[in-house]
Amino acid sequence: MRRLSLLVAGALVLGLGASAGASADPLCTETPEPSRWTASAAPDAPVERMSLMVHRGAAELAPENTLWAFRYAIAYDVEWIEVDVQQTADHRYVAFHDYDVAAKTDGTGLIPAMTFDQVRALNAAANPKWAGSAYDPAQIPSLEEVLELARDTGVGVVFDLKESVTDAASVALMAAEHGLIEESIFQPYVPGRAESIKAAAPDARMLMSNQGLEELPDGAPRGVFYAAAREYDAFGSSLPGYDAGRINEAHDGCAVVLPNVYQGDVTGSEAGDLLHARALGADGAQVNNPDLAVDVLDRPVATVLATSGSAVCLLDAEHRQGLPGKGLVLGDGSSVVTGVGGCVDLIGPAGRVRFPGDGSALASSLVVSGRTS
Repeated sequence: MRRLSLLVAGALVLGLGASAGASADPLCTETPEPSRWTASAAPDAPVERMSLMVHRGAAELAPENTLWAFRYAIAYDVEWIEVDVQQTADHRYVAFHDYDVAAKTDGTGLIPAMTFDQVRALNAAANPKWAGSAYDPAQIPSLEEVLELARDTGVGVVFDLKESVTDAASVALMAAEHGLIEESIFQPYVPGRAESIKAAAPDARMLMSNQGLEELPDGAPRGVFYAAAREYDAFGSSLPGYDAGRINEAHDGCAVVLPNVYQGDVTGSEAGDLLHARALGADGAQVNNPDLAVDVLDRPVATVLATSGSAVCLLDAEHRQGLPGKGLVLGDGSSVVTGVGGCVDLIGPAGRVRFPGDGSALASSLVVSGRTS
């Protein structure tokens, strides 16, 4: 895959530029070819393996930005989990998307006006999507918990720094303390954040949103993405804002392109937009459904069945994270569906438990002893 020194936060937006004849990155070995930057240009060949960034964790399988959502994303062997970072009144960090907690918890108020303990006391499943589910109640995780999970499973983190974050450098230092700088990407958004992050962690990588740039008229001069690659190494956000020419620009600057596909903005579906992004030459994509993504990309994960007390759990073979919502076939021919942690309680005679496999996960089986209580 192309070099993933991922930094993209807005060279032109910050007033930086590059001439079409100069290399955007001193380490870049690509030769810029402006003739490849047109809307009608042929795309670069698809990468052998698209990199997947999972939006707020596997938020269709567990409440978004919770440890269960991140675990389920990791189970599908993705490259990054995307974490929304908010800063509390006592200068702690939590994983939560909204500035106001009312819509997604059982509380009210703004996170930057709340203490860490107040935020942690909220129920992240107290909303119409998850109330009464097996994940109710769910705690909002600390950033430290998310970083520990990422470190222990070897996955990268995409830090989506929200408006409450006043000290981005501290987030970068936390990533460094957990040994995650090389695997991580920062989305700084606010001018000045990229510089403070780089001052704290010089090897940190940034990702630039193309929001605003996607509205450039068709006849606008090309070169914006190539120029931005002088300072940043990855581009994300709006898929409709990319065509093969703009992606070629980024590649000529040795940057990578990782658009959002979960909204189905181009084809009407996440699966269709993922394949559309691949056809344009994108290096990866941000998705909501990692199970759907690995199915579409034909890269199902290997699985194992393991016992845990009176339960049998379906796990991915590499990271040993649970796979919920999968059908298991029992020795008597009956079937059950895995739940929290990819587990299901088994009470009955000894026999073979089998997962027949599907498009996102490979088959596995296990002989278990009888469970009587």
